[in-house]
Amino acid sequence: MAKSVTTPEKLMVAAIDFGTTFSGYAFAFRNDYMRDPLKITGNQWSLGSQAGVSLKTSTCVLFNSRGEFAAFGTEAEDKYSELALEEQHYDWYYYRRFKMALYNNQAIARDLEIEDDNGNKMPAMKVFSACISYLRQHMTDACNSRHVDIEDDEIQWVLTVPAIWTDGAKQFMREAAIRAGISKNLMIALEPEAASIYCKHLPLNKREGNNKLSLDSLSPGTKYLVLDAGGGTIDITVQEVQAGGRLREVYKANGGNWGGTKVDEAFMEFLRDIVGEGVMNRFKSEFRCDYLELCRDFEIKKRTITPEMDQKITFKIPIAINDLFQEMKGKSLREASSDGSKYANRIACIGDKLRVDADIAKDLFKVTCATIVEHIFMIFQQDEVAGTDIILMVGGFSESPMLRAAVMEKFPDKRLIIPQEAGLSVLKGAVLFGFNNTVIASRICKYTYGIAVRDDFREGIDPESKKVFVLRRPLCEGRFSKHAEAGQSVDIDEATGEHTYRPSEPDQTKVDLKVYVTESLNPEYVDEEGCQFLGSLTVDIPDITGGLKRSIGVQLIFGGTELSVKARIVKSNEITSATFDFLNHEM
Repeated sequence: MAKSVTTPEKLMVAAIDFGTTFSGYAFAFRNDYMRDPLKITGNQWSLGSQAGVSLKTSTCVLFNSRGEFAAFGTEAEDKYSELALEEQHYDWYYYRRFKMALYNNQAIARDLEIEDDNGNKMPAMKVFSACISYLRQHMTDACNSRHVDIEDDEIQWVLTVPAIWTDGAKQFMREAAIRAGISKNLMIALEPEAASIYCKHLPLNKREGNNKLSLDSLSPGTKYLVLDAGGGTIDITVQEVQAGGRLREVYKANGGNWGGTKVDEAFMEFLRDIVGEGVMNRFKSEFRCDYLELCRDFEIKKRTITPEMDQKITFKIPIAINDLFQEMKGKSLREASSDGSKYANRIACIGDKLRVDADIAKDLFKVTCATIVEHIFMIFQQDEVAGTDIILMVGGFSESPMLRAAVMEKFPDKRLIIPQEAGLSVLKGAVLFGFNNTVIASRICKYTYGIAVRDDFREGIDPESKKVFVLRRPLCEGRFSKHAEAGQSVDIDEATGEHTYRPSEPDQTKVDLKVYVTESLNPEYVDEEGCQFLGSLTVDIPDITGGLKRSIGVQLIFGGTELSVKARIVKSNEITSATFDFLNHEM
């Protein structure tokens, strides 16, 4: 499993920020890092049919009718739009915003399938690995075009994931990266941590907010909350500055699916409310090119909506919606918007323009922003977080004036730090993490981890339904053997106390242990409410001498971005191979 160690031998660090809405890569050379940590190079992506360039591109991928990779990013958007215009898109596979599949599925299987834009299914592993492969190759080509001669084994790769993801989701991304050709030198970075590391390096004149403040200038003991607001998820951690500038997590990573895409959903619901379900359904299916253009236009427009706006706001609406409305309702949208409906005198439809009152546009952010600030408020009530006076806002959605204003209004007594490149903080921070990940001193366990065991049956205490007999000895089936507790602070690569386990058969050469997690602190049994099967742990015991009397010592290692394990043969004290599989849920 991954180890949290520095990698001084690597000449270059390359990071891939695989986001729900936008993705990109960046890299830096060790010599440059030693002189100026912020000398990080990214790619200037074309915005496709839109004007301009960006350091990120849309997280969209297109496969042809044979399931072969065709395009990624805005190229995939443009190609699919062209196919839709010619009505040739039906048997192609077009995926956008599919990263959320790894958040929405708590029990992720290796063979998970996800639906594309037309409801066609493809293995998620194939989709994710194709995207990572494209970004990896794009970066390699960029280096070659600059005549940079660097070998694969001289590159330290870093892949970002939300801190709130499960162990299974992290393993899924690692395996997708391996399938994409990054078979070694791969680190997983937690997104809010990466952003925090980046902001530590920012000079004062690169910051903005209601207080000019440098994270690096904070004294030991200072706590701050990191709000990583992305397109799909909101990732929140609370960190404390340690002596020497290292960071200690003081409250477990948490959050939810309240990212910027919820505003997009609110906009589509608003349109559906105006024109009706039938019109929107036909528009989405029959005018796919126009629908994609509508999504693109709103993605750009929503960034310009501010709390100060008091004039009507104009959205570009495809003329096809008006035509369908006229056909199905027998009147124009312009007539309907002024005939006594609930939006009468608050919206106006003129050709391909939809003019709406500023309050309506701002209300699209209302639920999402309220959910985020209420969750932050709840965190500030926790004892561990007492004395936290700083909020660091990062992630693409943090660039929204509406979210910024909501946070400022809810927490006027907090100091706010918002880097100018809030949307690039995670990507650039991941590069810095690849050069030195020891800046993170400790993390908080999100769950209580344990292994299912058969233990001595306690008469009058254990349920009779759990009693089993092995060699006439009464045992309790499914006891929770606890290795770590939710809320426990663990140093990087800290191993928990060793637990010993035995094989169930005398000639076993491998022991398969079942790992469970729960938010409860002291569960007795693995089938209690709230306990979830996480996956299996397989430990090699090749020497069968001793039969059932053999025992293995197992230590789970927490504190890293991924869970790892150390196992030994007790009799010989020999370290033995042990591996997790969180993607096989056949119990």
